[in-house]
Amino acid sequence: MNKNIKKYLSLSLSIIILLGCISFSFTAFGDDLVAIDASNFTDYNFRSMISERYDSNRDGYLSTAERNVSLMSIPGMTDDNDSIKTLKGIEYFAGSLTVLRCGAVNLEELDVSALVNLTSLTCMGNKLTSLDVSKNSRLVTLNCSSNLLTSLTFGSLSSLNMLHCYANKLENIDVSALVNLTDFRCDQNELTVLDVSKNTRLQEFTCSANHLTALDLSNNTALESVVAPAIGDQTTTAQARLNGVEIVIPFDVENSSRITSTSLDDGDFFGYSLGEFLAYNVNDIDNGVDYTYSTNLPNSEDMSVHIDVSRDFFQVSFYTAEDMTELINVSFVEAGGNARIPSLPQTPTCKAFDGWSEEVTNVTRDMQVYIIWRDDHSYELVNFENDVATISCPVCGDSFTVLFSDCINANEADDNYCEYIDVVTDGYINAKDYAKLIKMF
Repeated sequence: MNKNIKKYLSLSLSIIILLGCISFSFTAFGDDLVAIDASNFTDYNFRSMISERYDSNRDGYLSTAERNVSLMSIPGMTDDNDSIKTLKGIEYFAGSLTVLRCGAVNLEELDVSALVNLTSLTCMGNKLTSLDVSKNSRLVTLNCSSNLLTSLTFGSLSSLNMLHCYANKLENIDVSALVNLTDFRCDQNELTVLDVSKNTRLQEFTCSANHLTALDLSNNTALESVVAPAIGDQTTTAQARLNGVEIVIPFDVENSSRITSTSLDDGDFFGYSLGEFLAYNVNDIDNGVDYTYSTNLPNSEDMSVHIDVSRDFFQVSFYTAEDMTELINVSFVEAGGNARIPSLPQTPTCKAFDGWSEEVTNVTRDMQVYIIWRDDHSYELVNFENDVATISCPVCGDSFTVLFSDCINANEADDNYCEYIDVVTDGYINAKDYAKLIKMF
């Protein structure tokens, strides 16, 4: 073989080898590989899980095939060292991921905006403060309960039919666009208003332990039954004020005619009228005021609401005696004011008014005061026999006895002096008095 032929053969072989290497290179590196590193998966524990579960050939990269995952379920963490703060990198599974379960892993943020194929998201029991699923237009079920959510954004997510967002800190929630919602739990939040009028397909619903004052379920006829615990335990606040002898609690309620009962009701007296609760004793409001509210749905029980009432005035109750069984009157007093003293009742037999048990000026607390009565008998000496004097009140019959020898030689300044046997009336008790007593009886 001549040199030229050898030369051409060598060149051809080199080209073939080179092309083979290039072809191999395309085969090895032409796939859309994602490095499993800190730049793509910032959370160490999440990165470790991705590597362990999905890097099947252990090359430190995720191929398209390895990222072809429809369900990702991250087990809950029992040890803080295993916590996952963020799922940064989850977007590399966007092409196939439809179900994501990441409950109780201590997530502090969650961005699912790239997961456009997601149909089910469970992220309950984390530390999320906000969640936006407005880009997840195929989402059917969402459970984000038991977080710290103050913001939950849906957009026009009409596909959603299950929403559990209970045990968060949501002050408002707009579900008007969720027209296919059938299962909705938003209990244990901070909601003050809730409109479910557009959610006509609801079959399961709870909103208890919020701050709702009214609730209209008239459009939610698909609800077979609504029991009080599912919608009750609502709490709110109000400030009481004085109006003469009345305690007035201004309280606006939407469709107030739906208030069915109040804790202030007494016989024919209804405790709510014209936007106000009315009471006449602080004891009726100091544990709050309760009312029930009709949801305007025939197969729904009434919603219960508790109002914590605050006040900046005090009540002074006046009683006839120390046993405080007979009330004279009550006086409402602004803080630091003086209570109005009521007219005295009829004076008991042989008693005289001696004052009140406490001063009712500069009042800074609720008070119960009573009249102190002193004895006011009309005692007379009625008998003296065997050196024993009997003294009696002709009005009430009260009587007592005094032994003369116990009083002998006493004068008006002495404790043992008895005016009723000082019949000589000279300020001394002596033989003159004794002699006269003997003559008198």
